[in-house]
Amino acid sequence: MKKIIALVVALFLVGTILVPMARINAEDVTAVKIYIDKSTAYVNGKATTLDQPPVIMNNRTMVPIRFVTETMGAKVDWSNEERKVTITLGDNIAILKIDDVKAQANGYDVYLDSAPTIIVKTSRTVVPVRFVAETLGMEVTWSGTERSVLIKYSSDWEPVEVSFWHAMNYTQGEVLGNLITEYNATHPRTEIQGTVFSSYNPLQQKTIAAIAGGNPPVLTQAYENWVAEYITGGYLTPIEKFVNGANGLLKKDREDFFENMWANGYLPDGKMWMLPFNKSNIVMYYNVDMLEESGIAVPKTWDEFEEACKLLTKEDGSQWGSSYTPSVDLWYARVYEYGGEVLSKDNRKVLFDKTSGALDATTAMNDMIQNGYVHITSGYNYQTDYGNQKCAFTFASVASYFYMNQAVGGRFQFAEAPLPAGPAGQHSVMYGTNVVIFGSTSSQAQQDGAWDFVKWFTSPRKTAEWAMGTGYLPVRKSALELPEMKEFLANHPEVQAGYDQLANCVLQPPISAWNNSRRDVVATLEKIYLGKISPEGGLKELAVKLRANIGER
Repeated sequence: MKKIIALVVALFLVGTILVPMARINAEDVTAVKIYIDKSTAYVNGKATTLDQPPVIMNNRTMVPIRFVTETMGAKVDWSNEERKVTITLGDNIAILKIDDVKAQANGYDVYLDSAPTIIVKTSRTVVPVRFVAETLGMEVTWSGTERSVLIKYSSDWEPVEVSFWHAMNYTQGEVLGNLITEYNATHPRTEIQGTVFSSYNPLQQKTIAAIAGGNPPVLTQAYENWVAEYITGGYLTPIEKFVNGANGLLKKDREDFFENMWANGYLPDGKMWMLPFNKSNIVMYYNVDMLEESGIAVPKTWDEFEEACKLLTKEDGSQWGSSYTPSVDLWYARVYEYGGEVLSKDNRKVLFDKTSGALDATTAMNDMIQNGYVHITSGYNYQTDYGNQKCAFTFASVASYFYMNQAVGGRFQFAEAPLPAGPAGQHSVMYGTNVVIFGSTSSQAQQDGAWDFVKWFTSPRKTAEWAMGTGYLPVRKSALELPEMKEFLANHPEVQAGYDQLANCVLQPPISAWNNSRRDVVATLEKIYLGKISPEGGLKELAVKLRANIGER
């Protein structure tokens, strides 16, 4: 597949069409340039003197509000009683209160890193320049070398259109749609245009076709192994370009991402190509009522899990301990829990057949299946079994919570627990996709808009909002410290497991060969669990296939 993509991309590369930016005349643009701690500013190149120079507070540039906004033609209204300033420019309205980090952007609440304040010496109000500028449809460019801010505005501007392909549906799609709507309203200079696909497979196939045709979306969801294929044509821009750019992430923000989610963004070439988006991990769902009625504690080890499943299985076949659709993800985690490794750290060698870990993990699961304690299903039928109380346990992503809740339909109480531990400890697997930006086929304005959207929805409050609404995990540590997130987890202790085992999540190989390898793993597990081949024989076959996939020599 990788060679095919490279060949087709090479044929089409010359014919790539860049999406044009909205055209404007230079004379229609007002440009203001200001310097930190300097009283001289420039309006369309002409010098003027400020009675309050810009300052930096809490790593945010604060500017004198009236000078910047009124120069652009905005109307500024001050309420002395409420200590509130309302700025109107065209159809856009920004509302700020002195010493209050909560502001409003076109009707949406926004929390600022630095609150508007009055400089005592000059009695002038300063406000966060980026918030005000973005809310009112201006462009902001920061120069670290000059310590200057360039602000531009034209009433003739149209929003820069940024295509965003994703596969979020149902509840998750609704939440994402609301986030896109909010971003577009609060950032009128950019319009994120979401295109939803029915599932990940069509998304991947359509993206590959778009790459081959020289017209990929500006922004899209992608698994790590997909991205390893996508970079072949040279269209993809490393996300590190934006992370380290003028509107990038501060060191404290970079360190705020969960370490293994941040690590998920790197490919073996050492470059950071992705930023985490909808991240999750695999947990054990259990029927709280069934366990309590049977006097069974929530299993913390696989030995305890097997014993619980044995006690809960009925001889007439009407109930099993667990229903489960074979997946590469659970198998992958269990290999590590039994002391094995799947591939070497450089992803160039197959290791799972070098020790007993993979065989022990696979044999233990197969024994439970052959004894009738674990029932094998296909697709999402395990959810049906679980909802109908034909089993007490099943395994799925934390993001499956809303689907599990729908299957349960209020008939019993259910909860999540970390995966049971094996002889080598407790592990889980990091699920979920990242986002990538196709830079070579989009304008700089589109790339900047895509990045700004990514930066916005991975901010602490937005990633918390995403997590609470979808079941996915937030990508930022500080999101867990927000009052609304604490309240959510206090009210929903049943979803705590994904957070508890987050530090123990292993990452799957970020290589293109893992795409086919995943299918090979599932096909092998199905053969083993259906009794068509022994665990030892199946894993030997699998090792041969994976070595061929990764080109091990």
